[in-house]
Amino acid sequence: MNIPEIVSLLQSRSQNFDVYERRPGKYQLIVPIRHEDGDMVDIYLQESPRGEDYLRICDFGMALMRLSYSYEINSETRENIFNSILINNGVMVDEGNLYMDAKRNILYESILQFAGCSQKVCNMRYWSKERTRTSFYEDLKEYITSELQAYSPEPDKEPISDYDIISVDWSMTCNNRNFYLFGVHNNDKAKSATISLLELQKANLPFMSLVVHEEMEDLGGKERTYLTQNADKQYPTLDDFREQSLRDIPRLS
Repeated sequence: MNIPEIVSLLQSRSQNFDVYERRPGKYQLIVPIRHEDGDMVDIYLQESPRGEDYLRICDFGMALMRLSYSYEINSETRENIFNSILINNGVMVDEGNLYMDAKRNILYESILQFAGCSQKVCNMRYWSKERTRTSFYEDLKEYITSELQAYSPEPDKEPISDYDIISVDWSMTCNNRNFYLFGVHNNDKAKSATISLLELQKANLPFMSLVVHEEMEDLGGKERTYLTQNADKQYPTLDDFREQSLRDIPRLS
């Protein structure tokens, strides 16, 4: 039984299924499943290398290309989230192409499962928001340890002797000036960073403070005001820090 004949059987379960041969042996499946912006989920069918009892459902890299417009899988945490989505849905990836080798007798269910996986991948920036939030600190660490090595970064520094309650996320040095950096992802961390800055200033330590926000606009008004009054330089997002830090640190030293 060839792919068009199989799709005709699928149509008996859903009148909205259709298929078009885009290239020899590669068929685009038209299904009423859409992304949040209304675009149709990309699904293709082709013969599976596993044999005649299977068909390969794939997307020829369309989901990851779509995701790349607004989100990068550029850290270990984000990779873990991506791999978790695939594993939980029985989907594999090969050079960007998401695919699933499905048994022909459960093809309909497998198509729906694959489509759901594609939607989750395309919405990774929203998916499991608390988990993705944890990637902020890992992303910050990855950038500092890979791009700012020239400034001898040290994590979890305690600048005041015998006062280990006060610590900074990262300490760096440029032209003999100390830079103390705080990553801030919520109101509690903003309050903690403000207290640390006040104590460091009270101790008359010579330093420049840098604050990198996950999303500065998400902070409460008071937290944002107190932090702004005490921080030397703030970056509203991690992307802003990535774009400006290599220029700013030498300039501020």
